[in-house]
Amino acid sequence: MRWREIYVAGVGSWLPDPVPVAEAVAAGECGQEWIDDFGYESVVIAREAADETWTAPPDMAVAAARVAHERSGLAKSAYALLLHGSTWYQGLDIWPAASYIAGRAVGRTVPALDVQQRCNIGISSLELAAAHLSVGHGTGSAVMVTTADRFGGPGADRWHLRHGNAYADGATATVLSGEGGFARLVATATVADNGLEPMARGDEPLGPVSRAAERQIDLTARGEAQLAHSDETLTNIRFGKVMGEAKQAVLDEAGLDIGDITRVVIPSTGRIKGPFQIHHLIGVDESVTTWDFARRTGHIGAGDWAAGLEHLLLTGALNPGDHVMLYGGGAGYTITTAVLEILAVPDWAASAAA
Repeated sequence: MRWREIYVAGVGSWLPDPVPVAEAVAAGECGQEWIDDFGYESVVIAREAADETWTAPPDMAVAAARVAHERSGLAKSAYALLLHGSTWYQGLDIWPAASYIAGRAVGRTVPALDVQQRCNIGISSLELAAAHLSVGHGTGSAVMVTTADRFGGPGADRWHLRHGNAYADGATATVLSGEGGFARLVATATVADNGLEPMARGDEPLGPVSRAAERQIDLTARGEAQLAHSDETLTNIRFGKVMGEAKQAVLDEAGLDIGDITRVVIPSTGRIKGPFQIHHLIGVDESVTTWDFARRTGHIGAGDWAAGLEHLLLTGALNPGDHVMLYGGGAGYTITTAVLEILAVPDWAASAAA
């Protein structure tokens, strides 16, 4: 979809301090392959001091949203909607985290919805937000998109959820506006193959309650169980097909070639064993991607893309006229891609990069 007059007005994050992977290896939490094979240097992990209260993911999202809102320069009356995405537990069962975040960040009368599609919701929610603004639904001219996750407890060991993905803690927020911003949302594209959903389910039966409190979630085992009675080569081809189609679709919608893209924000997942990496599929040099950032944060669930965009701005890596591709993906299997055109470097980023 090509968009008209949809802008990124603000972006923010709440990220804890990075913890060297070498510390986790030394503590026996993970193996040396997380450094040698998957390429991680550190992972952002929430750790409270003895006198601090536990920080729940929605509170992380509130903090990120307040930063993004302040940077946007908008009045709270501008918001027509808040969308909140996550991949893991938000602190309470049968509870609207989005409403909690909206009430504390943008106002008690702003409609708020929790949205899901695993990690891909970090970008696909931007597409939903743009559609909402384009049809003029509601009384405002802006949408706040937040993400938040914190991995821990008996069910979600960040080092053993999926082999090769070091799951990180943190929250992000993005403000889309129909009135202006530092970047223009040029185009988005979503491509899906729902036949790949079993790779996230494996052979586990559906049940009436969560098993996370009783046993550790193992996404790697689920995938291996599915591959035991499917064609692995064909499965990989189908994954690659969705990934390639999503990249080309957004370029076609934007009227650009891959050579016109200045930077690509990629998932903060680990490197794949072997010489072929995600930047080869996209068709850019690895230096064009945010891998150097990703290897130091870990996989912030649905927040990799907002955090990566914020990082590029804060480090002075973007200039007016640059085109940035956000390249997402999530179990299901769904890929959403987006192209932004940088119109100006916002003051908050320019001062940080100086």
